[in-house]
Amino acid sequence: MKNGAQLIRIARLRRFVGVFARGGDRELTADALNELARADHANGFASDALRRARQAAQLLADEESGEAGVQALLHLGSLCLDTGAPDAAASAAELARDRAATLPEPMRTEMGAAAMLLLGIAQSYADDIEPARSSLGTARDLLIAARKPTGAALALVQQGLLDVASERPEAAELCFLYARDFYRNAQLPLASVEVAAVAARAFAEVDNWKNADRWFVTSIGEADLQRAGKLATEMTIEYAVELERAGNAAEALRAANDGARRCARLGTDEAASALRARVSLQLARLVEDPREALQHVETVFEIAIARRDVATLGDALDVLVSGLVKERFPAGSWRLVERFRDRLTGAALDALAATAEAALADLRR
Repeated sequence: MKNGAQLIRIARLRRFVGVFARGGDRELTADALNELARADHANGFASDALRRARQAAQLLADEESGEAGVQALLHLGSLCLDTGAPDAAASAAELARDRAATLPEPMRTEMGAAAMLLLGIAQSYADDIEPARSSLGTARDLLIAARKPTGAALALVQQGLLDVASERPEAAELCFLYARDFYRNAQLPLASVEVAAVAARAFAEVDNWKNADRWFVTSIGEADLQRAGKLATEMTIEYAVELERAGNAAEALRAANDGARRCARLGTDEAASALRARVSLQLARLVEDPREALQHVETVFEIAIARRDVATLGDALDVLVSGLVKERFPAGSWRLVERFRDRLTGAALDALAATAEAALADLRR
C-alpha cells in the first residue's frame, strides 16, 4: 500500500509528465515515466508499468538520445521479462545492444554488457539454449572488462542455471563457484550465500540430488555464519522437503524439526508466519504420533486462515482428510474437519468450505 508521501510524489510525477509531454525536455519526461512505471510494477499494475516504459522508450527512440535511450530500452526489456514476454524483452535488448555500440567508452562496454545480459536471460526464458549461452558469455566477458564483478557474477549464475537445465552439471558447478568468488571479491558475502541457495534449488528441481544436497548444506551453514536467519530457515525447510521427496523420511523429520526451531527465533512477522506454516505442514506429514500430527495441522490452519492463504488451507485440509481416510488419525478427528468447515464458512472462503463439507459427507458414511 502506498503511503501519503508516495501518493504525493506520484501525483507530482504525473503532472510533470503532462507538462513536458506538451513540448518539454524528453529525457526528464522519460525519467518521470520510468519512475511511474517502477511504482506501477511494485504495486502489481503490470500493464500500466509496461505502457509507461514503452512510452519512455518511444520518447527516446532516436540515436541522439544516447545513454538515456539505452537505459529506457533496458528498463522496458526487464519489464517485458517480468510479465512473461521474453521475445519482446529480447527485441528490446537487441536494440539496446545496437544503440550501446554508438556510445563512447566506458558507457559503450557497460551498456553493451547490460544489453547482452538481458538478451541472454530472455533467450534462456524462451528456451533458445545455445544463443542464450553465447549472449551470457559475452555479457560476462564485457562485465569483467568493465570491472563490474557483481554483474559478472549475475551472468555466471544465469549461465549456471542454463547448464543445470541442459544437463551440464560440471559446467554449472564451475559457473556457481566463480559467481561466488566474484561476490566475495566485491565484499558481498551474503550474495555468495544466495548463489549457493540458487544452486541447491536448481539442482533439486532437476532431481540431481547429489549436487543439491551439498549446496543445501553449504547454503545453510554459510547463512548461519552470516547471521542471515531468515535465509537459513528457509533453506532448512526446503532441504527437509527435498529429503522427504527423496524418500529419506528420518532425515527429513530431523531437518523439519530444525526448521521449526529456527522459525521460533524469527519472530511473528508475515514472512516468519509463512515459513512456520510450511514447516508445520511438513511435520504434520512426517511425525509418527497422531496427536502431535493433528496439532501441527491445527497450527497450519490457524496461520493460514489469518493470512487468508487459500493454497495452504487446502493443503492442511488435505493432510487431515487423507490421514482420516488412511486411519492414521483417530476416527473422532472428523470433528476437526467440521470445525475447519465452520471457520472457513465464517471467513467467506466458500470453495474451501464446500470442499470440507464434501469430505465430511464421505467420512460420515
